[in-house]
Amino acid sequence: MSGEGKSVSFRRTQETTKSNQELLEEFQKIIYRSRVTTHMKWYGKNNSVELIEHGDEELPQWQQRDVVIKDTFKFEISVYDSWHEDADLYESHEREDSFVSLAREFAQNNGLMYFPRGYPAEWYEKNEQGQYQHYKVQSDNKNIDKMYQIWHRYGIMALQAFDEEIESQLWNEAQTEIKQLINL
Repeated sequence: MSGEGKSVSFRRTQETTKSNQELLEEFQKIIYRSRVTTHMKWYGKNNSVELIEHGDEELPQWQQRDVVIKDTFKFEISVYDSWHEDADLYESHEREDSFVSLAREFAQNNGLMYFPRGYPAEWYEKNEQGQYQHYKVQSDNKNIDKMYQIWHRYGIMALQAFDEEIESQLWNEAQTEIKQLINL
């Protein structure tokens, strides 16, 4: 795929029974029947919704970083620049027929954790001295499940916040908790 893309992030749980391929096929049917296709680039039935999953060594490095943690995967679509005309159709959780709302419902129906803000496996931030610190979550970290719970909780709470200041505060709290778990 090329151009601008939209993606949704998931993690398998003990309740997830279908394979990633089965989940992809089910999600493709949902998307292809929806209005989301309005500004979507078409690459054929099997390729217009792409599965990016952990462990796929054929992916470019930049895509592998998005699914570095075991049991994680993303569904991605390519869209035309015109998607901005209907931005809510792709990004609004307040709309039942949006890309992200369909993904959230899909996750609930399939025993998946849904991450509305993705799961940042690494990030940089400035310390008090103005120097950048690099934080990176290793896939073999013994606290990885706790970190996913924090990311998941943050993402769902951020959806309900409806306020940028509260969302920023929630993100800072989540980062602080995750940094502590990284350093344990």
